[in-house]
Amino acid sequence: MAAMEGVPDTFIAASDQEQVTGELPTRLRLLCVGSSEPSWVSLTLQLDALGCVEPNFKWVPTANEALALLRDESFDCLLVRVNPGRQGPADDPLGLARGIRAGGCADPIVVVTVTTDDDIWAEALRLNVDLLVSAKGWESSALVPAIQRAVDRGRMLHEIDRLAAADRRRLVRERDEAEYLLSQQKQILAAVEHLAAPVPPAGVASVTSDIRERLKLPAEFDDYYQELLRAYVIMGSGNLAAEIVKLADLLSVAGLTPREVLDLHLARVERLVRGLGNRSTRHVMARADLLALELMIHLGECYQRQLTLATAGSAAATVGHPGDGPGEAL
Repeated sequence: MAAMEGVPDTFIAASDQEQVTGELPTRLRLLCVGSSEPSWVSLTLQLDALGCVEPNFKWVPTANEALALLRDESFDCLLVRVNPGRQGPADDPLGLARGIRAGGCADPIVVVTVTTDDDIWAEALRLNVDLLVSAKGWESSALVPAIQRAVDRGRMLHEIDRLAAADRRRLVRERDEAEYLLSQQKQILAAVEHLAAPVPPAGVASVTSDIRERLKLPAEFDDYYQELLRAYVIMGSGNLAAEIVKLADLLSVAGLTPREVLDLHLARVERLVRGLGNRSTRHVMARADLLALELMIHLGECYQRQLTLATAGSAAATVGHPGDGPGEAL
């Protein structure tokens, strides 16, 4: 598409064509690259009307000088004018922009050119560069709106990068917090285990390990609990309440203590947290704690029922054998 005298200037942005509403910095730093120096008076008056009262202009005639300057300074916007007297089919209007981006500079760039095509347009999109197609060059009435649009979008992209970096830091912080909480819970269990461990009499071997081996849960239980934990994290309690009650009954029948059940739970939570990747761990830890609390409540109720039944059975046995009473000796 070529622009000729008398044809309105066309400003092609590297994004949508919405009206610019952002404000320019009051001390706009602008670098112009081109064979001819812009008219600073006209540019200053246009920028002053937009609230940019103290602009700072710099002009260099060659791409090498621009790249050397960008190594030491940053700008709010870069204007690159392709020499209309030399521009032909073999010329690359985005050559300097490509070099600037390759050097790691993310400053907004506006390329002023007299012609463009689909390939140049696609490359401009890839490089995040605005194109101003005009035969008037620096004198184009669309130059300042192009600058304003490029600066506004550059500010938006900078904010997106800032928020993305903050989100990455938040994920790292949550992961560290989750690991700390898991380690603290493990220390609590270890302390409880140490305090509750019985000291067997001399010559009598502890039967705890034999009991645990006899009441060992089936191998399928590991996958079952892992899936239950995942479902609870996604859905919450909801329809899983009945499933948790059944699980508590199974664990109480197996004779596992609350400490052992919580130890089993923490092992599965730790595995789940490690497999989250870049996803948030705070929600997972909160739901996992709720599952542990709900499971402990039901498990306690199961043991309470077992204790009540055992107490009732013992009382019934005592009543059914009066010969064991103190009056039998008379």
